[in-house]
Amino acid sequence: MIRTVIVDDEFMSRETLRDMISLYCTNIEVVAEAQDVRSGVKVIKQMKPDLVFLDIRMPDGSGFELVRQLMPVSFRVIFITAYEEYAIKAFKFNAIDYITKPVDPEELRAAVEKAGREIEITNLNDNLRSMLDTYMKPLETEAKKFILKTFDAFHIIDFDDIIRCESDRNYSIFILKNGERIMISKSLSEFAGQLEENGFFRVHQSHFINLKYLKKFKKDEFIAVLKDDTEITVAYRKRDELIRVIRDM
Repeated sequence: MIRTVIVDDEFMSRETLRDMISLYCTNIEVVAEAQDVRSGVKVIKQMKPDLVFLDIRMPDGSGFELVRQLMPVSFRVIFITAYEEYAIKAFKFNAIDYITKPVDPEELRAAVEKAGREIEITNLNDNLRSMLDTYMKPLETEAKKFILKTFDAFHIIDFDDIIRCESDRNYSIFILKNGERIMISKSLSEFAGQLEENGFFRVHQSHFINLKYLKKFKKDEFIAVLKDDTEITVAYRKRDELIRVIRDM
């Protein structure tokens, strides 16, 4: 059901609209009504509706002023007016629709259907966003973990704890920020994909550096200086690529 509030200073207009909604718009639940801008703002803040039928001219201001007081809004608006000259302004205000008084049942039904489609899209996007926030965070956390298998142990470490990696023939050596060196009986190329996805840059065939620990790049000398003051030679063909990466950091 679409939770709806009606804001109109005329009691008969509210009553007529409410009766028409019950007859022609079975997907709408009118949860509250208000008679002016002040009470409308209060009711909308309290009820948090999906849709607001909003009169334009009221004793204490206009429907446009009500919307401005509530910006940014999460509800859809259908303006109701007896004055055609307000129609263009309603559209400029990004209303879902506007209806002129006396309300025509077909106009009402069409406006509500349009609002319903917009609300469904918004709800779908909100649900997807919520799902992604819920399920992607644990995956992101897990992705930062790196498992290195040595002869006698599994080393579970964070990518952020690795300063650099270097190859030694058919072995790979991972140098951690605490000074520990872990040697793995695999070539560095076997880890390339994981390393590049987690902020590492291959400065030459036998060396990856963690860009988080890059302190300086001596571009004329082709030397990368890390935060532990280690100096790593950068391959000639990698120089320009590294400069581009640094500029995007």
